[in-house]
Amino acid sequence: MEKITCEVSRETKSFVPYYKKIMCAGRAAEGLRDDWRKQLKVVQREIGFEYIRFHGIFHEDMMVYKEDENGEPIYNWQYVDELMDFLLENKLKPMLELSFTPYAMASGETHQFWWKCNITPPKDYDKWVDLVRNMVIHLINRYGMKEILTWYFEVWNEADRNFWTGTFEDYCRLYEETMKGLKAINKNIKVGGPASPAHSVDGSMYMVDQFITYCEERRLPIDFITIHPYPNMWGFDSPEGEMGYRSEDSLTIDLNWTHNRLNNTIYKDVEIHITEWNSSPSARDLVHDTAFMAPFIIKNALENLGNCDSLGFWAFSDIFEELGAGSTLFHGGFGMINVYGLKKPSYYGYWFLSKLGTDKIKSGDNYFITKKGDDYQILMWNYCHYNKKFSDGDISDLKQLDRYSIYQDKESDIEINITGLNGDYRVVQQKLGRNNGCAYDIWLENGASNEPTKEEIEIINKKTGPTCAINYIKDVDSYKFNFKLSSHDVVFIELQKVYKSV
Repeated sequence: MEKITCEVSRETKSFVPYYKKIMCAGRAAEGLRDDWRKQLKVVQREIGFEYIRFHGIFHEDMMVYKEDENGEPIYNWQYVDELMDFLLENKLKPMLELSFTPYAMASGETHQFWWKCNITPPKDYDKWVDLVRNMVIHLINRYGMKEILTWYFEVWNEADRNFWTGTFEDYCRLYEETMKGLKAINKNIKVGGPASPAHSVDGSMYMVDQFITYCEERRLPIDFITIHPYPNMWGFDSPEGEMGYRSEDSLTIDLNWTHNRLNNTIYKDVEIHITEWNSSPSARDLVHDTAFMAPFIIKNALENLGNCDSLGFWAFSDIFEELGAGSTLFHGGFGMINVYGLKKPSYYGYWFLSKLGTDKIKSGDNYFITKKGDDYQILMWNYCHYNKKFSDGDISDLKQLDRYSIYQDKESDIEINITGLNGDYRVVQQKLGRNNGCAYDIWLENGASNEPTKEEIEIINKKTGPTCAINYIKDVDSYKFNFKLSSHDVVFIELQKVYKSV
């Protein structure tokens, strides 16, 4: 048994909850849908993020750009306005990914995703820059310069993967001309990139490395660096979906590489934003629905406090159509919430994090203790990494109705003794795991129907979420907890001060 003693009156250290900085979504046009919007409102009400990032602001379904018979641009910002109004009303600012090429401006006909975004460079870079500038000027006129200067503008998405048919030099030209066009409006508009993934054991990112070199040689501004440090190594875009998994510390390795690369450059103090991250970059990875996701998120988020400026989980909803609609209720979609509004363990990973206090008291490999005012919060988790067979790319043990044979299972016994208390407290305990509120496991227990009735969804929804208990303790100066955590369990405890009447 692991025994932990925590003196809550000890000196504390405030921390920035960077994991609440950015939420992510599939593409801009999905934000015009009512079901998507309902889910976003739930996320904002119960967790509360500051920014949102998505693909496709210039895609055809946003209808922003076409040309007349003489090749002259015609702009239309109606859908952009509709989306931005909604986001701002719900206290979200955009980290606006500038993508992809409008069909009328494209140099070729290569597309990506079910919704067929064009990934070729613009045939006329001046028209591209004019498009970006006109949109931003329109947004300034609508929302004010002060507001727009708080936004982020990210140039493209993963130009070193399957989202750009041009060369590296073509991307650098796109970045340079876009950046200069925006800085000509106001030098304080924040522009960055390259939104590049990491898949190497040592965390190195070739395009990030070369992008920094290119920009430093030319003394080009980079206001922020964006990376996509998925914990995988190869083959995620193969038809079979096979992929290798790196060590459980891969996120830390990737961020450390990024910091080391930026050190001794003119960009050593720029913000580092993770604008995509999940347990894998596959929109059909059955792991995404499992209880594994809550401790995976919590572990990585808390181990990397102060190591970057955001941790954008890709994505908040399974209303997400890169591969079209999922054919099953739990199809391994990226989302924290599935299409029917059922909250997955990934949702509760961020929900638990959002309930932590503002000041850290003590932490360890599997616990984090904070305070806020006179209240104390204790978060514990049992992270179980993949076994070697699965990590090496053999996914044969991962099945639709059996998704837990791929982990290194272990139980965790923890005793936490909280000292330095003073008076009466309400003790609220919440637990999430395979047997405590995981929507996927509840679905299995209730017949695993892929054509559920409305009643079936309601039944699963009522059982989804952490199990809870409340206890009152009086006149205490210490309190001891004993927990046995099964694989993938998360436990959150809050000691809420109860004041005595005079």
